[in-house]
Amino acid sequence: MRRLLTAAVLTLVSVSAYGQFWQSTDGPPSATTCMTVTSKGHVFVGTPFSKVYRTKDNGNTWEALDQGIDDGGPNWFPINQLVHDANDHLYAAVNGLGLLRSTDDGNTWNKLNVGLEVTSNSRISVSVKSAAGTPTQIFMGYDAGASNLRARFSSDGGATFINIPVTGLPSGTSSLFEVFLSPNSNKMFISVAYNKGLFRSIDRGTSWRRIDNGDGNSNESDDLYATFAYDKFGHIYVGRNALPGSSKTPNAVVLKSTNDGESWRYLDSAWDDRDVTNNRISAIAFAPNGDMWVGTEKSSGPFRGPNYGEVFTVMRDGLPGDGSVSGIAVTPAGHVFVAPTGESVQRHLATTSVAELGYPAVVRAGIAPQPASDRIGVTFTPAHDGQAVIDLLSAVGERVIMGATMSVRAGDDQRVWLSTAELPQGTYVVRITVGGGVSTTSVVVAK
Repeated sequence: MRRLLTAAVLTLVSVSAYGQFWQSTDGPPSATTCMTVTSKGHVFVGTPFSKVYRTKDNGNTWEALDQGIDDGGPNWFPINQLVHDANDHLYAAVNGLGLLRSTDDGNTWNKLNVGLEVTSNSRISVSVKSAAGTPTQIFMGYDAGASNLRARFSSDGGATFINIPVTGLPSGTSSLFEVFLSPNSNKMFISVAYNKGLFRSIDRGTSWRRIDNGDGNSNESDDLYATFAYDKFGHIYVGRNALPGSSKTPNAVVLKSTNDGESWRYLDSAWDDRDVTNNRISAIAFAPNGDMWVGTEKSSGPFRGPNYGEVFTVMRDGLPGDGSVSGIAVTPAGHVFVAPTGESVQRHLATTSVAELGYPAVVRAGIAPQPASDRIGVTFTPAHDGQAVIDLLSAVGERVIMGATMSVRAGDDQRVWLSTAELPQGTYVVRITVGGGVSTTSVVVAK
C-alpha cells in the first residue's frame, strides 16, 4: 500500500537530505558530546546526560545505554570522550564519575579502579592503544583544578594503573585538557590549557618536553591543543586552537606528524583561514579511502580532505545549524556520521556504485525547478525497498555529481537536493537506482 506523506513530513525530508547529500538520522534525542565507531560499524554517541546512544543500522534506530553510568542521583555526568580498542572494548571518560569500560558493545559499563577519588568537578580524558588479542594500554588524564591534576596509565587492560608524574609540566599548569598515546612508541602526549602548550614524554612522565613552540616544530603557541588522532600508517594529528596573528592560519587547524611527533606540518591547503574567535578542532576521523573528516566547534566546517588532509573542501551545505560540529565517526564501510552542535546526527550519503539492470527503480519521479539554476529538487517514489542512488549525468553519460545513497522503502515519497551552482548550462540526466532498477529524467540547467 502506498504511503502518503503530509506537508509537514515533506518539509522534514527536504531539509534533511539535500545540498551535499546529508540526511538526518532523527537521533539520538539528546545533544552530542563525542562519537566513536567500532569494527562492527556500530556508532556510539556520548551525551551530557549520563547516557551513551548506539546505532547498529546506520542511524535508522538509536538505543540508550546507561547501565553503570547513570546512578539514579540528581546530577548528570557528561560523557567527555568515547574510544574503543582493537578488541572493540569501549572506554568512556565521564566527567565527575571516572573512567568506565564496556566489554559487551555498550550494554553495560563498569568503572575502572584508577586509584583516584574522583570529584564531581573533575574532567576526564582518555587514550587507548592495542593490537587485537593483546592487553590494551590506557592513558587517563584527570583535571579537578590546578591543585589536583593527575595522570594514570595501565599496560594490562585496566587491571592495574600506575601514576604518571605531571610534576615536569610547567609550574603554572592549571589544566590538563587531553592525553594521547603514540601508536608507534611509548611516547605520551598531554595538551595543557591556558597558554602552556603541547608536551611529550618518552619516559612515562619522569620528564616532559614542550614541542609546540621554539624547537623547530610548529613554532607557534596557543592556549589549547586538542583532539588527537592517528591514521592507519601511525601518522599523528592534533588540532590547534584558533590563534589570532598566526603566520599559518588564525583559525583552528590540524597539524600532522609523520615521524612520531618529532616535527609537524600544517594541513591548511584550501582551509578556512578566517579568524574565528576561540574556535577549535572538535573531531578528526578517517574513512577507509583515506578521506580525512574534520569538525570545528564554531562555524567553519565540517571539512573533508582526501589523501589524509592534503586539500580540504567544506561539507556544510545541507547540514542544519551553522557548521559547528561536536563529533564525527566513519564506519569501516565508509558511512560518515556528523553531529552538528545541538542537532540530530546526520549521515553523509556516500558514493555507491550499482549495476544497472533492466527494470524501473521508481513508480514516479519529478524535477523542480525546471530549468534549474543553483540547485534541483529530485522527488521520487521507490518501486522497491533498498538503497537508492541518485546521480547527475552529463548528456553523454558522464557522472558530474557523485552518487548519493539513502535507505528507502517502496511507496514512501522521497526528496533530495542536488547543487548545480558550479555546473555549466546544458542538459543533464538525473539517474535514480533502487534495488538494481534504474529510472532516468532529464533536467536543463540555465544560468
